[in-house]
Amino acid sequence: MSQNNFLSYKNRGSLLNRTYPFVKLIWVFMVALGLFLFKTPISGGIMFLLVLTMTLSAGKISIFEILRSGVIVFGLGFLLMLFHFFIDPGETVYSLGFLTITDYGLIQGPVFFFRLSVIVLSSFVLIWTTDTRDLMTSLVKVGMPYRYAFTVFLALRFLPLIQKEVEAVQSAHSIRGRTTGSGLGHRFKLWQRYVFTILINGLRKAEVTADALECRGFGYDSKRTYLKDVHFKARDLILPILTGMILTALIYMEHSSWRGMLGV
Repeated sequence: MSQNNFLSYKNRGSLLNRTYPFVKLIWVFMVALGLFLFKTPISGGIMFLLVLTMTLSAGKISIFEILRSGVIVFGLGFLLMLFHFFIDPGETVYSLGFLTITDYGLIQGPVFFFRLSVIVLSSFVLIWTTDTRDLMTSLVKVGMPYRYAFTVFLALRFLPLIQKEVEAVQSAHSIRGRTTGSGLGHRFKLWQRYVFTILINGLRKAEVTADALECRGFGYDSKRTYLKDVHFKARDLILPILTGMILTALIYMEHSSWRGMLGV
């Protein structure tokens, strides 16, 4: 898989590459749960910096690779923040025509920005640092039926393929000169064609995959063996334990001082 694909696994021999896959999945759920419990942007901002630092250092993911996925990681969070600026009730701080920015919206906007951006970034960390086959094997080892684990494997396996499909369709349209000098209406029609093409190709790939599984007797035996095994080590617990301690400390600080300081 190309290293330029921002949805692909990157084996850099990093600390996160060596962490047990199921533990990293638990870590993503812990981060998501903590973000939903936070009520101030201070906690979200601290978690954002911690996850970003861990991605750069423990995951060996470069800042350029993170920025390449910035539209997904930060774009949706930014739009959600703008939405809360204008929609949340409170005292008016600034008016722009019929649009008003409220003081409560200025607090809630960053809360939702960090909530969405950190969850998406931590999910990307899981994808970047985890071989999907290892994740499938670890899920089976904790008791998940291998049919469901294989479904998870296929979903993650198809993500980079869909991205390559999008790039191929965009390149084909660019060669034909259909994207140059186009307005928003024309670009919307282009995306309609992209989605249709990708959907049809996805259905074809799913059909081919189903035929291949049937030919290989998938599901014939209830017990499966794996060519490559993964092993849990006690040191893998450091990640969720540290994360739990940080989340607990941030929630305590919110209730002891930050919420009173911001008036939320």
